Amino acid sequence: MKIHVSGILRKYVDYRKDLAYEAPTVRAGLDQLCAEYPQLATILFEGNGDLSAVHRLFLNGNQLASDTLDEPATANDTIDIITAIAGGAHP
Repeated sequence: MKIHVSGILRKYVDYRKDLAYEAPTVRAGLDQLCAEYPQLATILFEGNGDLSAVHRLFLNGNQLASDTLDEPATANDTIDIITAIAGGAHP
């Protein structure tokens, strides 16, 4: 699978945009990514292993929740990791 890291998260993966891993599930691919870049794990995941609320994961364009990380994945799949941006209008 290809994992695309966007925005500020790239500093945790040596500023690489795309990384490739062979893994049977999304979680296994993320585990490999975080094993290679341990600092990223502390940013992406909460202490209980759930995905941090400020990040979004997409598998082939479809958003994943923390409880769907065991979805099967193939070498042709792409996972996008995006940091959500909060904000709003000022009065």
